[in-house]
Amino acid sequence: MCFGVSVNLSDFLVAQYLQGSIKIDPFTFENMLGFQGQILNRVVHPVSVLDHVIIAGFAFGGAVLTVRLVLSAVRLRRVLRQTHLWRQVGPVDLRLSDTVKVPFSTRGFRRRHVVLPLGMLARQDDLTMAVAHEFQHLRQRDVEWEFGFEALRPLLFWNPAFHLWKRKIEELRELACDDRILARRRMDVAAYVQCLLRVCDDSLAPRRLWAVSMPVVGLLQRWPARRVTGQGQMFRRRLEAVVAAVPQRPVPKVLIALLIPLPALTLGAALSIQQSADWTQDRLMLSTILNLERFATINTAVPSLIAP
Repeated sequence: MCFGVSVNLSDFLVAQYLQGSIKIDPFTFENMLGFQGQILNRVVHPVSVLDHVIIAGFAFGGAVLTVRLVLSAVRLRRVLRQTHLWRQVGPVDLRLSDTVKVPFSTRGFRRRHVVLPLGMLARQDDLTMAVAHEFQHLRQRDVEWEFGFEALRPLLFWNPAFHLWKRKIEELRELACDDRILARRRMDVAAYVQCLLRVCDDSLAPRRLWAVSMPVVGLLQRWPARRVTGQGQMFRRRLEAVVAAVPQRPVPKVLIALLIPLPALTLGAALSIQQSADWTQDRLMLSTILNLERFATINTAVPSLIAP
């Protein structure tokens, strides 16, 4: 409700139908408008065993992923507490860890954090590249986006488009980050690739099937065994882009284009669940059209029934 005007998807569709933008049978259109109500009614008042199973499945999946989200936040807090503060650069804390194998960046309520493996101090070139990479992630607000994706997972876990979309976003942000780092700092491409390969060797360490991942953005992601193939292909494309020195200037625009569907889908979902007004002028006109169609059908059928 905004300034006393109710905006919802069904009223919008009715207006478009009356203007002639939607050309379908009025009875079919009425069934389409009632489909949302039927679905909501089945959710609120399930009538079959299948309805109960589906609702229970969605509720169970959402609850499990919500618990995992809370556990991931707890694990991240514990990992940060076990690190050692090395340096502070403005609002960013550089921290060292003797348990972390892959550099990553994350944030708290007030400060941002870049966590580096303790052993990387012995490799100055790798350390410089890792810090530059993680600072670029922080500049691009990738950590905030990762937090947003993880918060949406319990709601959209059932939608394969969400997982494909998230994976594509991850690939594009890494390509954009690599391109910006190599372009700005003029780093040696061979040294950068060797750094990625060395970190990749650590990231392939075995993980438990139900290991809780943390909401972080790393130089590389640690891959569970079940995802090595897909993530390996992504890593190969990343190396090819770096070695070929293909300019990635369009990537940010593509990234923005891929982010557009989320607010659009959110707005569409919000409009679709809004309750329509009881009787608007457009709905009265639609009801009149439906009644006229019913009368026409009856008038056509009656003469044929009473004919000798």
